[in-house]
Amino acid sequence: MKRLSTVLMGAAVAAFAGEGAANAAVAEKTDEHWGGPMSQHVWLDAQAGVEEVQLQTFSANGDTLGVGLLPASGVGPTLRAGAGVRFGFLTLGLRGRVATFENESASSSVTSWNIWSLDAELGVRVPLRTIEPHIALAGGYSSFGGFNDAVNGLGAGLDVHGVDGRLDAGVDFWVTHALSLGVNASGELLALARPGVSVRDLATPQQVGTLNEAKARVLEANGSSVGSALALTANLGVHF
Repeated sequence: MKRLSTVLMGAAVAAFAGEGAANAAVAEKTDEHWGGPMSQHVWLDAQAGVEEVQLQTFSANGDTLGVGLLPASGVGPTLRAGAGVRFGFLTLGLRGRVATFENESASSSVTSWNIWSLDAELGVRVPLRTIEPHIALAGGYSSFGGFNDAVNGLGAGLDVHGVDGRLDAGVDFWVTHALSLGVNASGELLALARPGVSVRDLATPQQVGTLNEAKARVLEANGSSVGSALALTANLGVHF
């Protein structure tokens, strides 16, 4: 009986070991057959981080956008989400972004404001097995919010929007065949406009009673400007 128990125990151990070896072989075979990052053709990602924007030309003179009323710069959190397709080294996609800023300047009537963007992206990725450096060029539409109440008496508010061009660079680490984590840095240029009436239409004299009314009168004119932004984000990607 003791001999039979020993034999049965040995068989069980051998079977367990054999099953473990088989599972390891299957995992190794699966890993060998994975074509790396370039074998994934659809991607989704989410980014979170911090963004700094510089809008110095908002604080210029009466011919520009803000006549000193709008924030000149800001630092705040940013959230971004993107989706697209991959063709080998190349990626194509769309990305939506929002950044929020708080203004503590006593000279401005704007307390909090934000930037919304929707961009098309063209990227290049260099797969080094589980590490993947990448760069991307992007461009699209940007809109600024939070300026509507900047000037009393300006009925349409300060409707500021325009286009942006962005360069991204970063590196991703593939945790699994379908999941990656990474870091990303980006810099962009903004070309901004505020629609309004032409300066010629403003040439007609008009009675104003307060300084605020005078500023509102000036801000009825069209305006344009440029800006720049830098951002650093952490990325979570899902790949199919």
